[in-house]
Amino acid sequence: MDNTQRVDTPKIAIIGWDAATFDVALPLVEAGHLPELGRLMHEGGWGPLRSTRHPISPTAWASFMTGTNPGKHGIFDFVGLQEDGRFRALTGGALGAKTLWAHLSDAGRRVAVVNVPMTYPPEAVNGFVISGMDAPQQDRAFTHPPQLEAELYERFGGYREGVPARGRIGASVELFTSDYVDQTCDVTRLHGDVACYLLDTHSVDFLMVVLTGPDRVQHALGHLLGRPPSPSDGIGRVYRACDNVLERITKRLDDSWVTIVMSDHGACAYRRVFELSTWLAERGWLRLRSPSRGSQLSASLVAAGWRRLGRLMGRSVTVEPHLAQFMSRIVWEETEAFALGAFGSIYVNTCDRFPKGIVKPGEHYEAVCEQIAAELLSARDPETGAPMVYSVHRSVDVYEGPFAHLAPDLLIETTDEYFVRNNLDQETNRLTYPAGRYQGRSLAHTAKHTEQGILVASGGPFVTGSHQSDARIIDLAPTVLHLSGLPLPAEMDGKPLLDWLDSRYCEEHPVQWSDTPSVSVVAERKTWYDREDEAAVESRLRDLGYLD
Repeated sequence: MDNTQRVDTPKIAIIGWDAATFDVALPLVEAGHLPELGRLMHEGGWGPLRSTRHPISPTAWASFMTGTNPGKHGIFDFVGLQEDGRFRALTGGALGAKTLWAHLSDAGRRVAVVNVPMTYPPEAVNGFVISGMDAPQQDRAFTHPPQLEAELYERFGGYREGVPARGRIGASVELFTSDYVDQTCDVTRLHGDVACYLLDTHSVDFLMVVLTGPDRVQHALGHLLGRPPSPSDGIGRVYRACDNVLERITKRLDDSWVTIVMSDHGACAYRRVFELSTWLAERGWLRLRSPSRGSQLSASLVAAGWRRLGRLMGRSVTVEPHLAQFMSRIVWEETEAFALGAFGSIYVNTCDRFPKGIVKPGEHYEAVCEQIAAELLSARDPETGAPMVYSVHRSVDVYEGPFAHLAPDLLIETTDEYFVRNNLDQETNRLTYPAGRYQGRSLAHTAKHTEQGILVASGGPFVTGSHQSDARIIDLAPTVLHLSGLPLPAEMDGKPLLDWLDSRYCEEHPVQWSDTPSVSVVAERKTWYDREDEAAVESRLRDLGYLD
């Protein structure tokens, strides 16, 4: 372990605002409603931050923390393909590349990582980790070291990762949404309290905390996006809560710190839903068995009911994960392609990847990909006549690395008006319908992710002014390592953001690259959930609109 540190090496704090977009932040800053973010923008650099394709949280955060494309870290969605052709909900233990905080930890830096998605189970770093949204229980802190959980409960009386997205049956959407916004602001403050507590009670060189509130409320209140933001509406209130946390953190930092505010992706409103599995079935690419009568009910409601009954009876009740139910309905011998994931990903049922594959590699595979792409690009909404798909990307053109063979074959990019669902429930045979509530949700779902996130960097060698360079989310890990005086692993796809830094600093501190493979010294983590945890995580993802 290298315990040496340059005299001019700054400490670094990164505050993630999940799904934050300048479309909301800039008008609020200009109106004086986000004073701390505005101060950092004035004193440092800021500009757009390009996410991954798809711009989905597990993929984007994994790319952020490793500096690599998904083909090298292996997380393409909340759901992952195994080598045996089966799909499972992923934990952060599936990450196949070394994290930023593992690099810093191995170099003797003290780190604190709070609520970052895809960090369960927590890594045994030199410092602290509190797992994010992939932790199976929302009302528990999964921590390293383990005793930190008890410390948090003693100090704060409890811990929550997020807010349940499903309310009691019969509750009005308006009242539940209002309460959801209130609770999201409360959880945002809690995560800020935890970050500040770690800064106050422990000496750390690196702080990372993710505030997921902007993502959660924008999905539910997408109709507010695209209009002038208000500091008093649900989205504005959560952004203000994030700014308050940001101010409380920066007040604890002296001039030896660099502060970075970033988001994993952006957000925009959509007006209509495109059901991809329905489309594949109608076009003859996918064949499904008819669902049983019981499965016509929302699977997440059924699972929640069984778990509630189990608690009343004082014992655990195991529920079949919904993803496994859907996969069992596929007639593999008559299916050439199927859709899984949160943003429109199609897998071709090839002989070399799936036990009952019928598509042969080579010409047959290429023909299937080309025909599906052509049909999607020419598809029109049967109700409005509008095109629904803007682009179809081949994974071989997007991903590169040892895990690229586990990626979906086709990535769909819809037009601005549309959001793509995979319709695992097959609750309706409608191909398209207006945005709003679906799948028995208590919240509406009217906003989707975009590739344009935000980046603000202030302090240390960061120069003042707006930088419109094309910064990418994979560039942040190598930038942090460079500022920390550490060599950059050659396998990183990102590059340090030198044009954001003072030119004299860059001359005096040339980038160093290391050809030594990054082998993490942290203990191996669990890749897959237990059956009951998997059902619980799936239910939460479905309620949030990520696993449909």
